[in-house]
Amino acid sequence: MPSNTPRAPWWTRAYDLALRAFPADFRAHWGDDMRVTFADRVAHARAATGRTPWPLLARELADVCMTGCRERLRPSAPRARMLHAQDVRYAFRLLARAPGFTLLTLLVLAGGLGLSTFTFSFLHTAMLRPLPLSEGERVVRIDPQVAGRQQAIDAVDVAALRDASSGTLRTIRETGAYAGREVVLGRDEGRRIVGATVAEPALFTVARTPALYGRAMVAADADAGAEPVIVLSHRLWTAAFGADRAIVGQHVPVDGVSTRVIGVMPERFGFPVASEAWVPMPASTLATTQPGLQSVRLVGRLAPGATHDAAAAEVGLRLRRAIAARDTSVRGETVAALVESFPAAQFGEDRALIFTALNGVAAMILLLALVNVTNLLIARANERIRETAVRLALGASTGRLAMQGMWETVILCVGGGILGTAGAAWGLAAITRWTRANMEENLAFWWVWRMDHVTLLCAGAFVTLAIAVLGGVVSLRTTRTNVREVMQDGSARSGSRRDGRLSRILVGLQVTTVTVLMFAGVMAGVMAQRVVTLDAGFDTARLLQGGIAPPVARYGTPAQRAAVYRDVHARLTEQPALDGVLLRRTLAEQPSEAGRFTFRDARANGVAPSAFVVAALGDFATIGVKVVEGRALVASDDAEHAPVAVISRALAAKHWRGRSPVGDQLRLLGTGDTTRFLTIVGVASDVPYGNPLSRDRSAEAVYVPLQQTDAEYAPFLARYRESEVAGRQALLQAFAQVDPLLVPDTVQPFAEVLARLGMIATATSKLFAACFAFALLLALAGTYGLMSRAIGLRTREIGVRRALGASEGSVARLLLRQGGRQLGVGTLAAAPILAAIGAGFMYAFPISGWLTLTAGAVVSASVLSLVLAATSVPIRAVLRVTPRMALWRE
Repeated sequence: MPSNTPRAPWWTRAYDLALRAFPADFRAHWGDDMRVTFADRVAHARAATGRTPWPLLARELADVCMTGCRERLRPSAPRARMLHAQDVRYAFRLLARAPGFTLLTLLVLAGGLGLSTFTFSFLHTAMLRPLPLSEGERVVRIDPQVAGRQQAIDAVDVAALRDASSGTLRTIRETGAYAGREVVLGRDEGRRIVGATVAEPALFTVARTPALYGRAMVAADADAGAEPVIVLSHRLWTAAFGADRAIVGQHVPVDGVSTRVIGVMPERFGFPVASEAWVPMPASTLATTQPGLQSVRLVGRLAPGATHDAAAAEVGLRLRRAIAARDTSVRGETVAALVESFPAAQFGEDRALIFTALNGVAAMILLLALVNVTNLLIARANERIRETAVRLALGASTGRLAMQGMWETVILCVGGGILGTAGAAWGLAAITRWTRANMEENLAFWWVWRMDHVTLLCAGAFVTLAIAVLGGVVSLRTTRTNVREVMQDGSARSGSRRDGRLSRILVGLQVTTVTVLMFAGVMAGVMAQRVVTLDAGFDTARLLQGGIAPPVARYGTPAQRAAVYRDVHARLTEQPALDGVLLRRTLAEQPSEAGRFTFRDARANGVAPSAFVVAALGDFATIGVKVVEGRALVASDDAEHAPVAVISRALAAKHWRGRSPVGDQLRLLGTGDTTRFLTIVGVASDVPYGNPLSRDRSAEAVYVPLQQTDAEYAPFLARYRESEVAGRQALLQAFAQVDPLLVPDTVQPFAEVLARLGMIATATSKLFAACFAFALLLALAGTYGLMSRAIGLRTREIGVRRALGASEGSVARLLLRQGGRQLGVGTLAAAPILAAIGAGFMYAFPISGWLTLTAGAVVSASVLSLVLAATSVPIRAVLRVTPRMALWRE
């Protein structure tokens, strides 16, 4: 059916189309008026001229299009301003009026933010920061992982990785091997023991750091018959040669051999870790074909675009093939490769746990600080609740009031962040000074803690988090203000029920957090105490330790080195000032593949058992070990005689139950000559081996003669009779009788080594104790504040109860029971976390379950007692208020 409605003129339809340039809400309010005005103007123009007003139509349509576009880009309606200068000034005035609140809040925030910043920056520098070398983020360390355990790489496997027949490694372009060694620099009274790195010249190619003076090593320096050379660190060059540049090119005695100084490296360069000097690794070391003779560390550079995982997969495949080809007892799936950034590799497999745990502790202390500040800000907001309600009733916008409260929070968080960052910077500088003073010789060269961009970014992140949390709480409190309730109540206690619920949550959260922190602190303290009172497994009184490394240039064959060890032992036993001497070197640890062995009669099923393998020469009684069956190892057990072994009583009891192992034979699978069987000639009493703080510590050991191994280095223990000075002189005299150039390295009392470990443990425990004391103080102060406020809000209720005849004791018990319920909830919430932490300590350290359970119970009870004591203070205060005063109080 056709419509009778006349069709609108084309200019009206065009104007409607042009109006769409305006936003929809604008058209809804003003569109009809604009259409009527446009129609009137067109009609008036047509009536005046008698024709279509084309200039007017063009002008009106263009104007409406441009105005509409501008309106979309910049709406004419005024927007609410989020930043008002007067709000910032008002926030500063409010904080200035409450100096006590402002100072307390700044200190609490500074403590939490500063500790979190310090912890993250400390761990980042130690574990994550790239090496201070050219493209240091691509420098990696390559380690085999056999049966889940990380270990050094056999020199034989380095050759397999570089085997040209297997193709060039795609993910790693450059590699360099190295090993640690101590050398004697100088002669006579000027001699000093230097911790040197025996390095492939390619190590300097990996480091990409030129020498400060002279040159670094080149490939020709490692060739057979090449002139002996040495590269000095900047610290050794300064200490030993007075920073004299003329020493470059001159010859100095190194292990009695005239050696040319070819270069001095830049200051603070100690690659790979803390090297004082570098000497060439003979090319023959990595050309060996017999496994078990030499282990090295391997570093390299990732190829551009290569990842750690891709490199680990490629290297792991080659290692599996190489190890399986020479040792059929090792299953291929148990061999993998670890390719890690060099700083991270120094912390081993537990670095993720260490990083997470320590940052977690700092985060929990920051949480406690934020909870306390939240309580202070809520209390402050409640004091101003009536003012807020009046302003809302007079038309102030909720967003404006929320922003005013937010500015107060921003100022406090930024101020606390600045103070905390300054404290973190001081702490980092103090750590650097302490480590330089006490650990200079063993300090990784990249461990320089200071304020840097990472620390500043970290501080900024923590401050932003604090602003978001605290500002959110304050804004929520402001926006949820009920104007009607506040004005009707006539007091400043609107929302007290909701606030009471929040207070209970905060109390429970504080109890949970501080209980977890205290438990972790107690368990860490237990381990620190064990370090301080470390039990070496034998009597350490009057015991000197050191080492001997016959120079390869003078004693190049295994027979020559064995003769040196035999002569040194003979000379030492002749010294009247010494009461016993034992040369002892651990060749393999029990959990490693190198410590595995098998029996002649093939009794073992599945994976071969393992034990600590120890090469020994001397009197076992030096460390309190007695031969309980058969005979001991003697000096005549050398390479010319049949291979023999002595096993510990623990190993005999495990594998020879009810019968004597003497006369049986076993074969070592990962150390020395793996083709020959060793005859067991004796059983010795037990002494533990391994890390005293690890569950891998064990007394299951196989002792083999030192002369039947090719040991390039042998530690020794010597017990002196009366005087330590006389004992040291006897050592030097005995070594000089064997070879005037043979000087023992790092001779020091065994007790001194333990004391140094104790010093580090004590310093660490003091740092943790200070952190946990701060956390406990925060928890007690916060709980007191929360409970004081919660009880204060019930003053009128308590007055009514007492007016009706309730005794002070019954009221106190009521409040304690209700407060104790919150504390109990917090303690129960902490229980599963305590169980997880305790299980972690029991897994990593030799800690009994009873000790862990007892520590958890004592910590929980102590925290409850302290918090209840803090709660009793406001209870006593409110009971001192008379019923009359309580009933009249608002």
